Amino acid sequence: MSNPKDKDPSIASVLKNMYKRYRMDVKASEINIKKDWEAIVGPVIAKHTVQIELKSKTLYLKFDNPPLKNEMFLQRDLLLAKVNEHFGLVVAEKIFVG
Repeated sequence: MSNPKDKDPSIASVLKNMYKRYRMDVKASEINIKKDWEAIVGPVIAKHTVQIELKSKTLYLKFDNPPLKNEMFLQRDLLLAKVNEHFGLVVAEKIFVG
């Protein structure tokens, strides 16, 4: 017979399934992006980032510095790659810089 402990799911897998079931995984991803933003883009860009939102695989960013905003708009494909690479999965498919 099988051991009952083999069927016990880990806490991580239970939380992951709960996030998916209640559609909380997107909000959890947004929180992780906000938490790790400085590590992803560096301290200067993080300091001028005013807003970070993730809605339906689109990352919405706002900056308080117009030249930086323009540069981030031009480099949004690279920024998208850095965000997804940091988490090791596709967190966002598009970036909107506003």
